[in-house]
Amino acid sequence: MTVISDNLTDLAGTPETQPVFFSTFALRDNADGTAIVTTTTHSYTPVDGAITTDDLDPGPARVKIGMRSYSIDIPDWGTPIRLMPLIEAGLPVSPSDEIAAVRNGGGVAIIKVLTEDEYAALTSTDPETMYVVVPNP
Repeated sequence: MTVISDNLTDLAGTPETQPVFFSTFALRDNADGTAIVTTTTHSYTPVDGAITTDDLDPGPARVKIGMRSYSIDIPDWGTPIRLMPLIEAGLPVSPSDEIAAVRNGGGVAIIKVLTEDEYAALTSTDPETMYVVVPNP
């Protein structure tokens, strides 16, 4: 089970007062496989702009803020997590940006393509670099 907590403000920094809604897309098994998660919608009204949900079942879900709905995947997390990273992770990439888009889950600063020989010649590797090794030409 996971608690989602975040602050919501408008462009001027005024705390949001409208409720945020969470639901699932369709019936599904819960994360433990012991029950069915229904499509009932739960609303959370911000207090001074802050929302904190109940423990939510990990898995696919939908969150509605204002007039927009976003697909999110709720992770199984032991401490409260922010909502915005879940929304960002579920955003589609436009077709024109698809080739260039790489979502960094954390810890990767650069992706570098090397041939097998180039990789073998490295004396050390950078822990923040993801190496893609391709066959020698």
